[in-house]
Amino acid sequence: MSPLDDSRGDSTHPEPHAGPDNDIANRLAALERQVLLSQVEIAELRRAMPAVLLAASPGVATGGRSPFVEPTVADALRRPPRGDVAGGPPLAPARRTFADRLQSGARLSGAELESIVGRYGTLALAALVILMAVGAVIKMAVERGLLTPEVRVAAGLIVAALLAAAGLVFRRRGDVRYGGVLLAVSLAVIDLVAWGAGPRFHIVSTGAALGVVDLAAVLLAALALHDDSEFVFSVAVAGALSAPFVTSDGGGTALALLLYGGSVIAGALRAVRNPEWWRAFGVLVGGALVYALAAASMTASSAWYGPYLVTMFATACAAGALLFGEAEWRSELPRSLVGVAVVGVLAGWYLTGSESHWLTVGVALALAGVTYAALAERQPTMRLWTSSALALPLVSVGVAYSGTSIPWVRTGVFALWTVFALASWQLERARVDHGRAGAHLLAAAMFGCLAITARLWALPLPFVAALAVWGVVVAALSRDEVSALPLAGVVLSAGGAALSAFDQLASRSAYSYVPFLTRSSLSALCASVGLALAGELIGRGRGGSASVGGRSMRMGVLIGFLIVWGRMEVAQAYSPDLAGFLLTSYYAGCGVASIVAGRRLGIGRLRVAGLGLALYAAFKAVVEVTDIGSVGLRVGSYAAVGMFLLGAGYLYRESGGRLGGDAEGSGEAGSVAV
Repeated sequence: MSPLDDSRGDSTHPEPHAGPDNDIANRLAALERQVLLSQVEIAELRRAMPAVLLAASPGVATGGRSPFVEPTVADALRRPPRGDVAGGPPLAPARRTFADRLQSGARLSGAELESIVGRYGTLALAALVILMAVGAVIKMAVERGLLTPEVRVAAGLIVAALLAAAGLVFRRRGDVRYGGVLLAVSLAVIDLVAWGAGPRFHIVSTGAALGVVDLAAVLLAALALHDDSEFVFSVAVAGALSAPFVTSDGGGTALALLLYGGSVIAGALRAVRNPEWWRAFGVLVGGALVYALAAASMTASSAWYGPYLVTMFATACAAGALLFGEAEWRSELPRSLVGVAVVGVLAGWYLTGSESHWLTVGVALALAGVTYAALAERQPTMRLWTSSALALPLVSVGVAYSGTSIPWVRTGVFALWTVFALASWQLERARVDHGRAGAHLLAAAMFGCLAITARLWALPLPFVAALAVWGVVVAALSRDEVSALPLAGVVLSAGGAALSAFDQLASRSAYSYVPFLTRSSLSALCASVGLALAGELIGRGRGGSASVGGRSMRMGVLIGFLIVWGRMEVAQAYSPDLAGFLLTSYYAGCGVASIVAGRRLGIGRLRVAGLGLALYAAFKAVVEVTDIGSVGLRVGSYAAVGMFLLGAGYLYRESGGRLGGDAEGSGEAGSVAV
């Protein structure tokens, strides 16, 4: 019979009568109660198991077994019971903390509210009253001239010592968190005392004040590591990083400041071995950023490293994170520190000279090496990896670009970074990590476009041709990439070629050129061939680019470019009257041709666009052709538009409603003949 299923319906047992049967019944009832108590004990042991595992050592508190083996029922029964069968004290319920109550959403009882006010409210009010008393004493002492600088510094040291002692006492009693807060406040007081003793009153040298703060921070960090306290460790690191600012008298150099900050960050990286300490992660990155901004605001050194000092500091910090950082931080932390180098790029942009371009490229190469090493790390969490792969290499490129004005050097820089990105692309393909490989290929496409722009910007036709060729190359490389990111690289290169061709067509003098027979027309031809080849290569692939850039989209882009190109050729050809006639006829012809192409290719949107063009041509004929001075051209425009519209109407009538839908991917393109 289960101990929870009492068929008697009463929690108390009646007094048994004498006899063998009653004796057996009494024994069974006692056994049932003992089993019930054992089950309660086992449940409490399971709830307390995390704390037991942390406190116990193998072979001592677990009877010679590993502490990670769940205790058996026999082990639990060997413990003294908290309640006895006859008249023992009742089992106490498990204690719930204030945080547990807040997370559960339950209402606080009056006793719990009283406990909260008693534990926390009294401490806050006590601190306020004590501070008011100290303020009153200080005010009285200042009015009577008793608080000399030496007395103030000594009083601050005494307060810091008392706070530290109180923190150690609470820590020894088991309240580690409360003791850590007091120790952190003690370090803050030491910072304040060091500022007063050093730069404020000049009682001691600034170096001695800095040493005192560093010593206190190191001791606090060691204690935090011993207690596994992230909060105290973060406070210690922040105190050490803030020491130069609170003990400085306005002197010093950027080099000394960054050497000190780099040493503190490197030491902290060697010390941290807990991947869950994300507040410490933020302190390290924030500290590096503050040091970079402070050094950038100081007067630049005239030495060779002056323009690159902040960049080299960020590079060294990122390299230290790769070498010494906690294992699970070796991707995100170096990438964050590389981002700090942006401050160095902005600070040194106008300080680098053309005579030192080899030094600039060397610094940029070091930063690029650290960047791609951080991007190559594989970690369980890879937050913002794709944006880092696209943006962070631009930081090192910016360093190299700012240090030289020689076109071929800048072209070589972008070409070299293109090679870096392509090598990383191949590395990730070998790892079968297609998402990361696609990001590197997109970065390579971007750098390739920048290299072409740096070299051929002043030569319009070669510039368009090179961009079109590069777009075809990127399309060929990205055919089988699972990620669709490289498609953006194809759009960037081929789209750049198309926009440049349009710009060249628009820059011609009106009515002074022969349509389709100028250098601008040749640029447009190169761009159109590039669009066609890139679209064909993407369509033959099996990757993400083919799925995103579907057949309708590719054909629509190409045909749209051709229509706009033709419009720009005839819109200002020969003379205003002839241009008006050609443009109206051209719109009508393009409309009918689009309808025919849409039917043969099975692209419904292309047919709709063609119908819209034909109707627009009719509108232009009605509204604008009347302004043509030549009667022959005016009549010819009306006739041409009318004939094209008749043809469009015949096509729709001849189809008998069998226009067909999009044949995207169905293999039925061209099934509806004209």
